[in-house]
Amino acid sequence: MLSAKHLPDAVRGQGGGGEAAAVDRVFTRVERIGAAGALIGALEQIARTSTLDDDGVFSWPVNQTRFRGMGRPPLRHLSKLLDYPQVAVIPQARLVAAARLLFGRPGRRERAVLLCVLTGTAAGMQLRQHYGHDGSDNISFVTFLVAAVEKAFPDDHRAREACVRFIAFHACVAYLTSGAVKLASPVWRDGSAMTGVFRTRTYGDRTLYRLLRLHPAVPRVAAWAVILGELTFPLVLVAPGPVARGILGAGGLFHLANGRFMGLNRFVWAFTATYPAVAHVSRSAHP
Repeated sequence: MLSAKHLPDAVRGQGGGGEAAAVDRVFTRVERIGAAGALIGALEQIARTSTLDDDGVFSWPVNQTRFRGMGRPPLRHLSKLLDYPQVAVIPQARLVAAARLLFGRPGRRERAVLLCVLTGTAAGMQLRQHYGHDGSDNISFVTFLVAAVEKAFPDDHRAREACVRFIAFHACVAYLTSGAVKLASPVWRDGSAMTGVFRTRTYGDRTLYRLLRLHPAVPRVAAWAVILGELTFPLVLVAPGPVARGILGAGGLFHLANGRFMGLNRFVWAFTATYPAVAHVSRSAHP
């Protein structure tokens, strides 16, 4: 008798092809959701390009003093690119790449190029301005980088599956770390951190702040809900399907609330971009 390995792919069945198609769908969704956030971020950077000039908050002549040797080659050429007004090209390139990923239908090779552009421009902007970045920038960078690496293995299902799992595990570690930090903080455990955040002008909301002040138990309950939600998020990888979908739905609502009340709109896209990978790994645990 012939063993299965001697049979052609068409005779073996559609298992291998189906698995490859599933990974393709995962990365298509990851890239498009992430591109939406990158598009919004690029538009925000373009709208405030003036802050990057030599007299602005992110003056490069001042910020580059953090690095040694910026005036010598090859770093001198990089320094010129990051100088104003040349630096305005970075968010513009980011905008074009994100729009193409989001609205177009690029092939695999073009997607690799676009992802490299998004990764490179993110690194450039983080180098250019030392502060002003947050967790959404970090997780988006890792997501785009891993998605770009995946394009180097078009015929290696193991490598592509490993890339999916890396994104999923990275998201779980991000939630777990955030929850652990909050758990260690006394102002989070008693709820005062939440009230304090909504009192600020940058991340606050006047109506919600008044509600929290009138009902002191609400911020305490909400803070513990956030802590426990972040700490238990990694269970999504092993939870049964309905439970896993509930965890992802709760995570999505959490980020939507942050976007609405705290103005953290890029968090919605950066973290939910990892959800297709998380869902894929969760499904593989319960075939």
